Amino acid sequence: MASGESDAAIKQLGAALERFSRLGLPLEAGRARLDLARALAKGHPAVAVAEAQRALAAFEGLGAAADADAAAALLRALGATGRSGPRHAGALTKREEEVLRLIGFGLSNPEIAKRLVISRKTAAHHVSSVLSKLGLRNRAEAVAYATRTLGDPAPR
Repeated sequence: MASGESDAAIKQLGAALERFSRLGLPLEAGRARLDLARALAKGHPAVAVAEAQRALAAFEGLGAAADADAAAALLRALGATGRSGPRHAGALTKREEEVLRLIGFGLSNPEIAKRLVISRKTAAHHVSSVLSKLGLRNRAEAVAYATRTLGDPAPR
């Protein structure tokens, strides 16, 4: 790929994927599949999405979080949805659910702290925990997630 010979890279990555699979090396097979998806991205984006989705599923099944993150990022870059659900299996606590709802309303950390009668630092900690548990990158994604899962927020 680095030399610009994508066809040769695709062929070699396909062979590596087949060999790793045959040898029962699922992590290495997943990584080869992800590299194959990257190689296919420019010329065959639909095939690249399918390969990246299969790599993501394999990584999630193995608990390979960093590799799963890389596959999800590639899927987002290709315009596909990365994960169908949260990155981490840990359920939100009741307080985190409250914080998620308030993020969905568009409240800032100081506003969340005031509403819940907690310190700003504690509010920031809860927001960070919510983002981490749900595999979200920022507040905008949290607002979208809250809207999808909790429905339209009620007026403040």
